[in-house]
Amino acid sequence: MEQDVNAYFKDFPRFLIVDCYVVFSFFNDSIQVLLVKQDHGSSKGTWVLPYDFVLENEDMDNSARRILAAKTGLVDTYIEQVRCYGDTDCYPNARVIAVMYYALINIEDYNEQKNKPDNTQWFPLAEVPQMKYDLNEMIRAAVTRMKYRTMEKPVGLNLLPPLFTMHQLHKLVEAIIGKPRDKRNFHKIVEEAYYIEKTDKIDKVHSKRGAALYRFNQKLYEHYMKHKL
Repeated sequence: MEQDVNAYFKDFPRFLIVDCYVVFSFFNDSIQVLLVKQDHGSSKGTWVLPYDFVLENEDMDNSARRILAAKTGLVDTYIEQVRCYGDTDCYPNARVIAVMYYALINIEDYNEQKNKPDNTQWFPLAEVPQMKYDLNEMIRAAVTRMKYRTMEKPVGLNLLPPLFTMHQLHKLVEAIIGKPRDKRNFHKIVEEAYYIEKTDKIDKVHSKRGAALYRFNQKLYEHYMKHKL
């Protein structure tokens, strides 16, 4: 039986599989994307998305987390698989299937890492260069998924530090949806979402007057969703 199975599978081609990342962060009031300057091959010197090959003994998500840790130094990060890309004429020397994820990271956590690769750079979404293969399409697909997901649940808060100001939250939402939000209405909506808690701490670094700091309460959010349903 095992020989029959092996004989069956040997008739199918083998593919190379890569996990490819659209890594988002938020600073300077804009969503930023992490790109890597390719240091080998025919694409040497050009910008690409962070990627690596999936090892034979890895499942997809473990591979994705290994690759993200290697490219950012971060291990506890929000990730989501979006889709696969596998055009037959995309890579000239091999048949490659690219499994695309996106990640949401806090820029302060990223900046604290000492083992970040030197060949990386952040680009605002509007300034991402045109790249080879399907990479720009991957970014567009990841942005669409991120917008959709943030309408379902507060995953966008992964882009902020644990304590954040109302101004930071307001600018983040505007950056994600791509249009301005009325400040008064926005504040009212946040106050009604009681899982966003106002703390007794004050931000004196980014605000001259000192702005109140807020935080996300996971337990209150789960309680809110349970009773909402």
